[in-house]
Amino acid sequence: MIADKVMGDEELPKEVVAVLAPDVTDLVSHVAVRARNAQVLFASCSDATVLENLKAMRGKFLHVEVTAAGDVVFKEVETLEPEAGAVEAPAARRPAASPKSSKGQFRIFVYSPNASSDRGQDAGVPSEGVVGSKTWSQVKLRGKLPDWVKQPALAALPFGTFEEVLSRQENQRTAERYKELTQSLKGDASPQTLAAVRECVETLNSPAELKDALKTAFGEAGLAWPEDWDSAWRCIKQVWASKWNERAALSRRRIGLRDEDLYMAVLIQPVVEADYAFVLHTDNPSTNNRDELYGELVLGLGETLVGNFPGRALSFVWDKKAEQSRVISFPSKSVGLYGGGLIFRSDSNGEDLAGYAGAGLYDSVLLSPPRKTQLDYSDERLIWDGDFRSGTLAAIGRIGVVIEKALGAPQDIEGVVAKGEYYVVQSRPQVGLGNE
Repeated sequence: MIADKVMGDEELPKEVVAVLAPDVTDLVSHVAVRARNAQVLFASCSDATVLENLKAMRGKFLHVEVTAAGDVVFKEVETLEPEAGAVEAPAARRPAASPKSSKGQFRIFVYSPNASSDRGQDAGVPSEGVVGSKTWSQVKLRGKLPDWVKQPALAALPFGTFEEVLSRQENQRTAERYKELTQSLKGDASPQTLAAVRECVETLNSPAELKDALKTAFGEAGLAWPEDWDSAWRCIKQVWASKWNERAALSRRRIGLRDEDLYMAVLIQPVVEADYAFVLHTDNPSTNNRDELYGELVLGLGETLVGNFPGRALSFVWDKKAEQSRVISFPSKSVGLYGGGLIFRSDSNGEDLAGYAGAGLYDSVLLSPPRKTQLDYSDERLIWDGDFRSGTLAAIGRIGVVIEKALGAPQDIEGVVAKGEYYVVQSRPQVGLGNE
């Protein structure tokens, strides 16, 4: 596939074995993670003439490969038969494990790691299978990080909360419509029907018990209660509704994951007003070197990175043994996002299965829209102050090593730097590794 533009929220059809585009793709962006785990070649070409020549070959067979130097070369071939030594295109991968969840069994509306003991055992720290891996990893990391690495407060709506809300008397008509639409999807997964399902979910009414439970959990976690509950409730519904966006539905069908086996939890956290945001893969995905950590960093919030906004992130490698960083590229993104408030993160049970990357398939929603700022790198310390850059990358690299050790497996980590302090906002198992 020759793409004129990659937006960052696409899902790759199973027939596609290579995507060539004019813009550079951030290696840790969601769309790149999904492509890598599906063993799809994802490459950029800045030469418009070469791209036009490729487009002119439409309908012909090409042999495409990556050289040892990292260059992509191609040539026209007469047949589909692979040449000697060539690697055949992989079949669509299926997850090596089923989703972990309580099958949507409802217990309580909200889990909080800070719950007081007098609320009962079920009201305390969530367990694995009750919430998604984003929430669960934050719980497991408590007490295992250095004092200088911080974690945002959290509250979580567990698996089964959506189904419970849908079953309430005040949502009877919505439930009937939802059942009708989702049954029709089994034979018609058209964009129009998917949009109708999402609109249906967003008509749900909030049970009073959910609001009360969430308010209690916010107080225990030290989270500021939103001034506008209706806006917060709308964000929760938008996360639930994202189960039915086009890329998520296509992805589930491609790997044979049934819609009814996919449950949505919601992780609620404060937005740390970041100066910088970073994403780490603790096993270098470009070299498969387990002794190297690969990271990318942008100015402002991390959406410009995981969402593959135009331009490059600052990319670097951290040698775990030598504890030294090596800059691969300097940042060139023209836009930065800034802001605070609350974020409602999707935390499904179908994003991090072995052999399957669901990164970015489901939506996370900010309560307050971020400010968009045109970036000026002329005074940026990351560019001009070598000591500051080295110190920042060293701290981030050490965070990755500590988290990988604490969780016992390679990790895909998101974090921020705010006023000189370091935060880990989420971590989940790194997918697409050679031993899967």
